[in-house]
Amino acid sequence: MRRFVMALVLLMLVLAPTAGVSAHQLDAARALAGATQWLLSQQRPDGGFAGFSGESDPGITVDAVLALAAAGMNPAQVRQEEGRSSIEYLQSVAAQYAERPGGAAKLVLAAIASGQNPRSFGGVDLIRRLEQAFDPATGLYDQQLFSNAYVLLALSAAGVRVPDAAIGGILERQAADGSWAWNGSTEPGSGDSNTTALVVQALAALGHADHPAVQRALQYLHSVQATDGSFAYQPADTLVGDANSTALAIQALLAAGEEPQSPTWRYALDALARFANPSGALRWRDDAADDNLFATVQGIPALARQPFPLHGTVRPLLVARAPQTTEEPDCHFFPETDQSLCGPFLETWEQLGGLPNFGYPLTRAYYDPALGLVVQYTERARFELHRLPDGRELVLLGRLGAELAPSRPREAFAPAEPKTSADCVYFAETQHNLCAGFRAYWEHFGGLSAFGYPLSEEFVENGMVVQYFERARFEWHPGVWPERFDVLLTRLGAEIVEEGS
Repeated sequence: MRRFVMALVLLMLVLAPTAGVSAHQLDAARALAGATQWLLSQQRPDGGFAGFSGESDPGITVDAVLALAAAGMNPAQVRQEEGRSSIEYLQSVAAQYAERPGGAAKLVLAAIASGQNPRSFGGVDLIRRLEQAFDPATGLYDQQLFSNAYVLLALSAAGVRVPDAAIGGILERQAADGSWAWNGSTEPGSGDSNTTALVVQALAALGHADHPAVQRALQYLHSVQATDGSFAYQPADTLVGDANSTALAIQALLAAGEEPQSPTWRYALDALARFANPSGALRWRDDAADDNLFATVQGIPALARQPFPLHGTVRPLLVARAPQTTEEPDCHFFPETDQSLCGPFLETWEQLGGLPNFGYPLTRAYYDPALGLVVQYTERARFELHRLPDGRELVLLGRLGAELAPSRPREAFAPAEPKTSADCVYFAETQHNLCAGFRAYWEHFGGLSAFGYPLSEEFVENGMVVQYFERARFEWHPGVWPERFDVLLTRLGAEIVEEGS
């Protein structure tokens, strides 16, 4: 019994509230989780999100739809209790909002991101409207370059060919400093980071990420990045970054094949995460500290590492599996899998057994909307970051053994009677025994905090003696690893990651 008490004490120590952690991928994942959950609370019963007038607005609702899709939630399924979805709201206003090319383009992006048909959205053929808006004389679909960039993104997402003249219309309006201005002006000082970032995403979506114009635009974005990693709207003697400009710049960097979470770009994702308020919402700037819906909906896709256009609802696990190309401060990088463990996840990994118990990390830390948690998978475990009502955080291990236990009832999972053997211990909590080598491994290498209670008796599965626990599956391999009682742990984390791919 003393071992069980010590295991519980260890659990409490490991899961003590985190404080002062500077683990960058965790910061971005935390910010994404908080922003997404706050955004969900802002949806109105009609399915829309409020604009500056306080009433539901199609423009900000499209931005919210793209944010939710980027975070891994299908907007067509998100609604308040007994309310409409955002897609239903947008379909109801599509005819009017699509009268201008910029509005039609944003609706196309929302439709595709949520699995809808942009050629029949709310009774409107949005693609036809965009094609009809092209002006061969100017090479533009909309005289405002910001809106024109949305059109290019929309046509790219829909797989519609864009005339060469439309590419030329954009390129000829790039200013000497590499920027684009919202109104198309090439006068010195007229360009801005927001329009430039959206145009970069459009050019990249159309297959021109390596164009010299994009490289000049990246140099311009460098010129508006503050020392804290955030981006300002325009160059200034003293640069003051804001969440909207930072988010759009991050999306542009991702679209152009750059890594925003790197020394070259001053860990821009970490800078964006610092705009998060205690509510989860993002603020526009540090000198405008109120929760800002516009900043939040623009920040979420960047925190989720998603440039535009989205081609459907994002699968966060697939994004999290992408190899890391740079090492981050306060993290342990594992070249074996090109992933890192950071902050409280790294601390828990080390304190509860490290590589033999959990294996290498297979993903970065990310927000899983299905669980509503920041998580990270290793070969044999899922680390979960839980927030308490008072704001403190605890790390728990996911119940992978319970989740992956055989679905069909088996005798080994039925409640068992206590065994009389001296090498067995009985757990009344789950009514199962733990014996011999499995008991020795459980007690010596983590106990309750690492593996949880047994969910079954020992039994033969796929030719091996195994036993399921809340957080693990033990396998007996005679003679393979005597120092660890010949017990190996099933790669349950790997199974989930591979199935999710």
